Amino acid sequence: MKPNDKKEQRYFKLYHALKKAAGPLCHLIFRMKKEDEIPLPKEPCLVVVNHTCYFDPLIVAMSVDQPLCFVTGENLLRHRFPAFLAVDVFRSIPCSKGKMNIGTILEISRSLKTGHYVCMFAEGNITYDGATAPLAPVNGKLFGALRCTVVTVAVTGAYQVIPRWSSRLSRGNVSAELKGVYTKEMLHNMTPEEIVARFNQDLYVEQPAAEDSPLAKRICMGKRPSGDGVPIARKTCHRSAKGIHYVLYACPECGSLGKIRGKGSKICCSGCGRVWEYNGLGKIEDGRFRTIWQWNRWQMGFVRELVESDVNIRLSDLNARLFRIADDHKRHLCESGILLLNQAKLSVGKHVFPLEKISRMDTRNKGVLLFSVNNEDYYEVSARKGFSGLMYKTFFEALKNTEK
Repeated sequence: MKPNDKKEQRYFKLYHALKKAAGPLCHLIFRMKKEDEIPLPKEPCLVVVNHTCYFDPLIVAMSVDQPLCFVTGENLLRHRFPAFLAVDVFRSIPCSKGKMNIGTILEISRSLKTGHYVCMFAEGNITYDGATAPLAPVNGKLFGALRCTVVTVAVTGAYQVIPRWSSRLSRGNVSAELKGVYTKEMLHNMTPEEIVARFNQDLYVEQPAAEDSPLAKRICMGKRPSGDGVPIARKTCHRSAKGIHYVLYACPECGSLGKIRGKGSKICCSGCGRVWEYNGLGKIEDGRFRTIWQWNRWQMGFVRELVESDVNIRLSDLNARLFRIADDHKRHLCESGILLLNQAKLSVGKHVFPLEKISRMDTRNKGVLLFSVNNEDYYEVSARKGFSGLMYKTFFEALKNTEK
């Protein structure tokens, strides 16, 4: 697209200047090269990408040859300066997690019609375990209804740079690969189910086994590989497991929930005392599961079995805070108290929400819980440090599926 006014010209100049400035950083941390850029179609299109880490917008921006407008979480708009950068400078399109987003869909369509390239992470959330989540069936209808070219791009290697649950940044080998270009005529001749199936196939990325992955040779920031080509001996980072309780919440030995903690390079269960070693390269030592992906898949099945067996489920956390998110994206504190989830309701203190009235539930950041009531009122729940919103989301989805 050629900028046709001064505001658009400023946007393009700033975008390209920041992209150029970020080039050396991306080469250092992600080992990305400018010559690997993906050429996008000449006409504005929708770029659909899998969501692997917090740096995905930067990775995608460095990987394609056109400026992009990103669909981002609405939490970026809660403060004036980040909102100004996101919307006014970088043309971001806000999206509320855990809620229907008709306004977001209309804004995507409007941006495409005005000549902008739009990038969206179709999963809607960063992966917790390194594997791409299947796209929601409604996405098939969305991609067909937009009447535009859709490009699928798969990002690999970024999960090892900084997993969602961790705060430790590492170097890695990150790449973005063009998977498919679907014209509006092609999408028109496909059913929504066929579109979703094809996109799931294009975007699926799974965290590989640690010893089989070239990313397993990555090292912590500040450590450089030797120049003789000899593989570096694997070292266990002393804080590699910190934050792992955001993704691992069920113990495979005793079945307790919310007892998993990361201490240094160890994964510990305070319920039974079991300890696993995590080497920081994606591998879990001395246990049933070799990777976080395998552990998470087991605990998802474990939750479904608990729900289907009609066990009296009761999840709770102390010192939770309930916020209502207004239409202007500002948070308003409703109450502080005990967070409780069972087969009938979700409650924080005296605020009670029957499960049948909760439309959707999702998470942001490491574990903050988001949900909407009747697709209208929008709430956020945060609790003590280490609160696993993923555990509540998994139980909620299992309970809702059982009702169906």
